[in-house]
Amino acid sequence: MCFFNQTKNDGKNITFAKNRNMNFLQKYWAKQKKKSVWSWISDIFFILLFTGLLIPATRTPIMVFIKEITNFAPSVSADNHYGKLTPKDYQWTLLNDQKQKVQLKDISDKPILINFWATWCPPCIAEMPSFERLQNDYGDKVHFLFISQENQSKTRSFIKEKNWNLESYRPLNQEPNLLASTSLPTTFIINNDGVIVVKETGNKKWDSQKVRDLLDELTK
Repeated sequence: MCFFNQTKNDGKNITFAKNRNMNFLQKYWAKQKKKSVWSWISDIFFILLFTGLLIPATRTPIMVFIKEITNFAPSVSADNHYGKLTPKDYQWTLLNDQKQKVQLKDISDKPILINFWATWCPPCIAEMPSFERLQNDYGDKVHFLFISQENQSKTRSFIKEKNWNLESYRPLNQEPNLLASTSLPTTFIINNDGVIVVKETGNKKWDSQKVRDLLDELTK
C-alpha cells in the first residue's frame, strides 16, 4: 500500500512539474511575441556576440571591433608636463626592422611619438589604423616609434598581414623611468625639449583633431 501511494504521489508530482513548465513556456512565448523587431534583432546580435567571444578564432577580431567603435580622442595639451627626459634617457637604444640601432638622441630633432603595443593586445590593434593615418600626414614632421617586446619577425609578419604602413621597434635596454608602463597600449608624445606632453593608456583615436592641433603646435 505504501509503495502504491508513493508511486501515485510521484505521478502527481511529475504531472505538476510538466504543467508548471508548460505554463512557463506559454507565458515566455507570449511575452516574446509582444517584442518589437528591433528587440529581436538586438537579442540575436548579443547571442551571436556572446557565442563569438567563446570561440578562440573569433574572440580577438570581435574584441578589436568593439574597441574600434569605442575609440575616443585623448585629452591632450602642449602645456601638459609628465616629466623631462635627461641626456641619459636619450641613450635608450632600440632596434628597427632593418636591424639598425636607434637611440632617442639620434631623433631628437623632431617631436617623438612612442607607442608601446603587442600583437596579442586587442586595444593596441584597434588604435593602430588611427596611428597609420596620423603618420601618413605627419611622418616627415614627427618621429613615430611603435615599440614591442615581441620578436621582430612576429611583429613584421603581423604588420604585413594587417597591411599597415608602420615600423615596429624592439628595445635593447631598459626604457627610461618616465616612459615605463605596465599597461598596453601606452602612448607618449615628447616635444623638442624632451618634455613629455602626452601620456595615455588604453586605445584612443589618435588621428583626432585634438591630436592634430597638438602636433601642429609642436612642429611650428
